[in-house]
Amino acid sequence: MVRRLPIFVFLIALVHGRRLDDVLWSSTNPIFEISSNAHVITAQVGDRLKIQCSAPTNAEDYEYSIIYAVSSEEYQHCYLGANPHRVGACDSPTTQQSLSIVFRQFSPTPGGLEFQPGQTYYFITTSNGRSDGIDRRRGGLCETNKMKLKFDILPEGDHIIRPNPKFAARTYEDTTPVMYIIHTDDSSELDEDSATSSAFLLAVTSVFLMHLL
Repeated sequence: MVRRLPIFVFLIALVHGRRLDDVLWSSTNPIFEISSNAHVITAQVGDRLKIQCSAPTNAEDYEYSIIYAVSSEEYQHCYLGANPHRVGACDSPTTQQSLSIVFRQFSPTPGGLEFQPGQTYYFITTSNGRSDGIDRRRGGLCETNKMKLKFDILPEGDHIIRPNPKFAARTYEDTTPVMYIIHTDDSSELDEDSATSSAFLLAVTSVFLMHLL
């Protein structure tokens, strides 16, 4: 019994992560200012965050963009290579859109994003903010407004220590096999998290008890 206990503990730890602060994907967001390094985000495998598109407005004022995962070179110089990895798009002026990123080592879907411990990942948009410039491959808001994100994934065994729990990211248990999803309505997100957490913990507990028998 004692020798099988670590397996159960490992399974619980595997799905434990934090809900990081949402990121507003807009050229007006101060995190994209040259003097700010808030666009550099430290995360652990299992964490997740939401990238929020601009609020719905009329088509003329809406900020259109496509978000890509790119290399360090493309991140630095604001261009797309031969095979850019499209993460998602903000392209609906009438609907509130958001993009949920789950930092998983292994994608449950073919071609999905994967985040390895100790590595750095980069998101940019080369769109210029207008509907007729959403498919630009160079420059755009990345160049003019520094719209880019850098994700530093902590090595295995490292943990983020936040001295004041008041400002700590919300913890959660997540088993949803999704790497990224464009949301149009997230009102039930917290309920879904609780439901999937309970279902998973019940399943793991059952497996653990079977090992004990």
